[in-house]
Amino acid sequence: MSQSMNSSLLDYRSRFMTFMQNILRNLRQLSRSHSLHISELLVQVEEATTPPQLTKAVNMLQSQLWKLPMKEQAPLRGILVKALSMRVLHAFQTSLRLEAAGWLRLFVQAGLVTQPQDTFVTLVTATVRHAAIDKTTNLNEQRAYLKMIFDCFWPFRHPYAAYTWQVFPANEVFYPLVPLLDSADATTQDALMGIFAELPTLDDAEIVEHLLPIALTWSTHCDPERRRRVTNVLARISHVSTQEALRRLQSDPDPIVRASAKRAASYIRPA
Repeated sequence: MSQSMNSSLLDYRSRFMTFMQNILRNLRQLSRSHSLHISELLVQVEEATTPPQLTKAVNMLQSQLWKLPMKEQAPLRGILVKALSMRVLHAFQTSLRLEAAGWLRLFVQAGLVTQPQDTFVTLVTATVRHAAIDKTTNLNEQRAYLKMIFDCFWPFRHPYAAYTWQVFPANEVFYPLVPLLDSADATTQDALMGIFAELPTLDDAEIVEHLLPIALTWSTHCDPERRRRVTNVLARISHVSTQEALRRLQSDPDPIVRASAKRAASYIRPA
């Protein structure tokens, strides 16, 4: 076995031991029967080798958690979220990583994650990490993570917001995604632009450097759908060129683009 593989396995075992210690620490308040069964299910989540095994363990664990008082559910679900995050970042099989990521998205959308930013960090890290290993074979996996990131913004929206804006992820969480814009194909670029359009502001230097040229290009694109979609991005960048582009789009030949630009203009903060 190679030295790198040995190192990877040792690192994984270390994380697994930490995971088990967290389980024991959070199960002390439960009855012995509940404690034993939940701990076994958490281990099954950590040791699952196929998506069906993972899904079965999570479903059974969720069933057990719902039987507990709310104050006892939260810390245990927090451990479950950490276990799923470990699977997303460290599982060897793509299918298992995506299954775990799908569960994280579901928990965020259901408002069951106390710190949703942590899930965004996990999905962003997975997007960049696995894509960097093999850009060809992991392209579909990368797009899947980007779609999940976008979906995780849903519970912040009205009229059914599950989270307050106080726990909205910081812009820094999305910095690793920005350089992907430079080499992304059209489909991936579309997904990235959708994510950045969800952020309240886009004035960070780390973001503007890569995003500004693409946003301006989209503002003059022959495809009206791209011109429509870029309006929200333009409105969130406090730059003379983006404000001029947004004004121009308010007079765009396409009525849908015009309407979108006018709505987006309301986001512009006074100078």
